Amino acid sequence: MKKEFIQSDLRNILIAACLLLGLVIFGYFLINNYPGTNEKKKLTDATSTSESITSIANSDAKKRVTKTFNITAKVASLDLGDGKKVDAWTFDGTSPGTQIRVKQGERIVVNLKNELPEPVTIHWHGLDVPAAVDGVPGVTQNAIKPGETYTYAFNADQVGTYWYHSHQKSAIQTERGLFGTIVIEPNKPAVKYEKDYTVAIHEWKTGAIKTRKHNGEQDKDWDSYPSNHIRNEKAQTLEGPLMMPSNDQLKDLSDGDDYDVFTLNDTSEGLRLDAKPGETVRLRLINAGNNTHLMTLVGAPFQIIALDGRDIKGGDELDKAILPMGAAQRYDLVFKMPETTSVKLINVDPSKKMNRMLTATIGNGSLPKKPIDIKSYPWFDFTKYGEKEVGKFTIDSKFTKVYDMDLAEGVKDVNGQEKWVYTINGKTSPDIPPIKVEKGDKVKIRFKNKGEEIHPMHLHGHTFQVISKNGKPMEGSPIYLDTVNVFPGEEYEIALEANNSGLWMVHCHHLVHAEKGMHTMMNYEGVTTPFSTGDHSGNHPE
Repeated sequence: MKKEFIQSDLRNILIAACLLLGLVIFGYFLINNYPGTNEKKKLTDATSTSESITSIANSDAKKRVTKTFNITAKVASLDLGDGKKVDAWTFDGTSPGTQIRVKQGERIVVNLKNELPEPVTIHWHGLDVPAAVDGVPGVTQNAIKPGETYTYAFNADQVGTYWYHSHQKSAIQTERGLFGTIVIEPNKPAVKYEKDYTVAIHEWKTGAIKTRKHNGEQDKDWDSYPSNHIRNEKAQTLEGPLMMPSNDQLKDLSDGDDYDVFTLNDTSEGLRLDAKPGETVRLRLINAGNNTHLMTLVGAPFQIIALDGRDIKGGDELDKAILPMGAAQRYDLVFKMPETTSVKLINVDPSKKMNRMLTATIGNGSLPKKPIDIKSYPWFDFTKYGEKEVGKFTIDSKFTKVYDMDLAEGVKDVNGQEKWVYTINGKTSPDIPPIKVEKGDKVKIRFKNKGEEIHPMHLHGHTFQVISKNGKPMEGSPIYLDTVNVFPGEEYEIALEANNSGLWMVHCHHLVHAEKGMHTMMNYEGVTTPFSTGDHSGNHPE
């Protein structure tokens, strides 16, 4: 009997030890991964050098001119044109919302008041802001509840074209209209122009296909099928956007996730912009939608002077070129108005509906003749554009951290149900291990699209340099981006210096793809957060 008691005690001790070890391993996993939907999950790292993300902010505010913007998130009824109206979620009653336009070196202060029925945040897309103001709920802050006001403040040191949007349930809230534009003007402009216009592309669902629910609550059809973007095996053979794909290859670009209205700024009926003959015009194009849009300019040769807000040096004028604008990307164009005709910005996607809605006319002259061969125009290839020079990194640079990210999509069993998901290295968030860096690291990330849909990959808080495409080094000007649009079968290598401490999202900016699993984190050693995600906290950054 005594022997049996001893065996029983030993067995109980062994079981308890195994349970304790399991809890330790599970806790370690939670600590070292993205704060996903698990309740009260936090990014903490209990080291003697720990730094809270809330303390990472600009320190020289008193030396700068401050520009303050009081912005209200609220519901507004918008007439999108073409007989379509929508109860949008907006910043200040319009979509795009109030433009934040400042001079280089000034300080931006935004007081955001939330009059919506759900929490919101603002993320400053493309700006390398301090981590504390990145606007990601559950990571940098708690989402701003209805009736609350929250203040963001940061220095405007990056010149260029950027945009802002809610990062709370971003796949839904941005789609419903919660976005605006940002322009930071240089103190010494490199290019002179008389007219300066910002044009934002957006996609809307109205009527019977209005809005989805968040993160698994939507109907089964949404979860069972991929979005209506490129997903055919022929796309795998593309060499990249230098050759125009066939109409068969392009057909899946046409209807983009069942959106029924497409707008430039606030209209689907053709945007009108004033310009006189001989004037130089700058167009700041922003894709604030989810899908890749094929845009071109007819009536005048144009030069691309910036991508994602970052200047391109010495680019040639383009007379015939299609711009494949990925989600969240920006293209800055300059051109000189002709003497007798206007200039047209047009969409050349296969969808006639999209072509009709996504147009802008610049100037008051007669309309330029639309070329009959426009769909045979070559695609703009940024890897071969601009004056060739050596950037900060090359394909032969040495890196302290190297990460591979294989991008794909497919059906996966989620809690006993088959769901259409988007994966990085075969996993969905929160099971994707984060990129771990220390300040000063030289980091290379390889994005390889092994799926059949386009994935515009975005890194928060950092500007990265594209150093290769499909294994080949860049041939033109060094290209610095915050979002790289990766087509099926393509591979890009990007490089960056880890110079902005924080906890930063890395995700596909087709925001539905991010919501369905394609997001992870880049975490700096020793940075912690007091915030958590999930229904208990109300923070949903996807």
